[in-house]
Amino acid sequence: MPEKWTISNIVAVQVGAAPCWQVSLTRPDGSVGNHVMPTSALEWRAAEYGIDPTDVDTLLDILLHEPHMPTTDDPQHGPRYADDGPDLWTADTTTAAREAHAARIKTCPVQINVRAAKPVDVIRAGHRPDPARLRGMREVVDTNRWIKKHGDLPVPPKPTVEDPVPVSNAPAGPRGRN
Repeated sequence: MPEKWTISNIVAVQVGAAPCWQVSLTRPDGSVGNHVMPTSALEWRAAEYGIDPTDVDTLLDILLHEPHMPTTDDPQHGPRYADDGPDLWTADTTTAAREAHAARIKTCPVQINVRAAKPVDVIRAGHRPDPARLRGMREVVDTNRWIKKHGDLPVPPKPTVEDPVPVSNAPAGPRGRN
């Protein structure tokens, strides 16, 4: 039977230069722990798992359960989730990664009811995903997944090197023109 924790408070905090959310979680014995996460974590999970970036409840559900998901140490690849499902980097598709992660939440030994939590209203009201930043995050995730699965990009990116000789100063062509 999973242990049920409740969200008792959420406040905005600054950690260095990063704006963060501090989520206070109350355990059944009455003790309180805090989960601090950058506000950008919501956008990262949306980009990673193909979730609507405005669906704060689903994104927080993932973020608050992740630290409690059972893991195991794989001597060859390092820590991984204890189940046999794919992770973000080994899944064939974003949908497969999202479904495996959702299954982990359902079987997590700690359960946190995000949807019924009134304190989440502060994040619901303040979360404003940036579409351009999300596109960039998705590109990073997709590129890293490809590299992890295949070892390299299919075509190396072209270097962004400026032409050392501007066209106006380039040597003349065969007829004295460029």
